[in-house]
Amino acid sequence: MQQRAIAVSACLLGHKVRYDGADQKLSLISNILAEQFKLIAICPEMEIGLGVPREKIELIINGLQTRVQSTQVPFVDLTSKIQNYAKSFLANEMIFGFILKDKSPSCGVKNCKIKNQQGVVNNNGTGIFAAQIMSLKPNMPMIQSDRVINTQALKLFIQQVNVYEY
Repeated sequence: MQQRAIAVSACLLGHKVRYDGADQKLSLISNILAEQFKLIAICPEMEIGLGVPREKIELIINGLQTRVQSTQVPFVDLTSKIQNYAKSFLANEMIFGFILKDKSPSCGVKNCKIKNQQGVVNNNGTGIFAAQIMSLKPNMPMIQSDRVINTQALKLFIQQVNVYEY
């Protein structure tokens, strides 16, 4: 039987794709999970054409809409590009779970800095890629990098991936 595939933020697998040219490698992922699953490296920011190094991006809330944009003038709204990448990724890959980089304006879930129109920062935003995945596949197993080191959370994620019905 073919291994189930999980998508992993590329920076967590040691790819130097972060805005500053660094990675956030978590050896636990490649050492333990690679034995059980096919790991597919993803970086939404790279996939939409942003290079390394690159300008930081940030989440902005405008009314009920969350947008992601560049941090320098002229501001470039990248929301649609990242959402469209998420849609095409799901359409082209048979994925059974995601391990995403926490606090990322693309991949973080409920722990990203998000600014309101007055520039006030909250720390409860969800990245645009993660939000799109959650919207399209609400039952898809997903864990953030800051939770992978929690043994119970990791065991639960593995169980969820193994029983997820595609």
